[in-house]
Amino acid sequence: MKKDDRLKLYIWSRQGESLLKINEDLKENFKEDYHILNYVEGDILFMHYIDPTAINWRFKKKVLIQPVDGTIINSGMTENINQFNYVITPSSINKQQLIDSGVEVPITVIPNYYDSDLLESDNGFFEQLFDEKKYTFYTESTGVERKNIENLLKHFLETFTKEDNTRLIIKLNQVENKIIVKLKSIIDSYQDRPEVILLNKRLPEKYLNSLERGIDCYICLSHMEGFCVPLLNAAVLKKDIITLDTKISGYKDFINKDNALLLPTKEIDMPITEKSTWLYSVESKWEDIDYQDYRKALKSVYNGKYKFNKSITYDKYRKENVMKEYDNFMIPLSGETREKIFKIKKLAKKRNKHHFSKFRMPKDLNDFDLD
Repeated sequence: MKKDDRLKLYIWSRQGESLLKINEDLKENFKEDYHILNYVEGDILFMHYIDPTAINWRFKKKVLIQPVDGTIINSGMTENINQFNYVITPSSINKQQLIDSGVEVPITVIPNYYDSDLLESDNGFFEQLFDEKKYTFYTESTGVERKNIENLLKHFLETFTKEDNTRLIIKLNQVENKIIVKLKSIIDSYQDRPEVILLNKRLPEKYLNSLERGIDCYICLSHMEGFCVPLLNAAVLKKDIITLDTKISGYKDFINKDNALLLPTKEIDMPITEKSTWLYSVESKWEDIDYQDYRKALKSVYNGKYKFNKSITYDKYRKENVMKEYDNFMIPLSGETREKIFKIKKLAKKRNKHHFSKFRMPKDLNDFDLD
């Protein structure tokens, strides 16, 4: 394809570390076949997470990439989503939740992914941080209420003491200081505590990969997850995993009783805030657990009593394979876009011809009748 013939593609994401990374990866993947724009007018829009202002952006085709962090999207936002031509969502559970919320446009499931670099050589960052060998529990979090990080920390400290050869690393993404203060106050309230590390910074990919490779057990107690890339990474790395036996989170597509210790759940109401009801209905639900089950699970994996199936493969979720799914998605979409461009040009030409036909001059001016 000639460079000048490429369709103009704009890829947008709201703030969020994982969303922005996917955004950049899509730009890199599409840059050879599409002209990647830096402004909001062109041929195709890829929007990662809904922004209602996009309805007024001038594109021939609009695609929404939408994970779901609450079970029911409110009717106003559903109406906005239905203004897009297509929706991509990262799990089969998310797809059903969108349908149940009234989304009527075609929905395609394309999962999030792990980078192949995750399985490459380690740069030694984990060993530089920790020279003492301990069974290491780990979680990554934004610190928001949905991530349930306070309960994760509190009940870890209820389970282990400094006599136990274990540690907990909580990797945060440059969260507000008030979240750090709250977590530190919980830690300080336990005098006979095991080692707990709060790491509140964004890390280059190789350093984060080293951290994820060095740990022993990944914990996810989120009340709901649209997908959860760190949980996928832990599964790919064959780590022990403790998480919810979820009925509503997208990670159930790749997490099961063979590769994780699953905690029984109960349904709870999602907290009603201005931020949550911007997208979700007041009837939206989350999940919670009995924290005695969580504490038993911590002891079980620490003592090696729970056996995980380490032979499961996850090639479907490799970055290169997921990008092929995006490429396959784009083939018919590009055809539809070009067809629409052709029809628009044809209609404009027809209107132009009709408008100016009565003013058209004869080819030979000598034949022009001045009378």
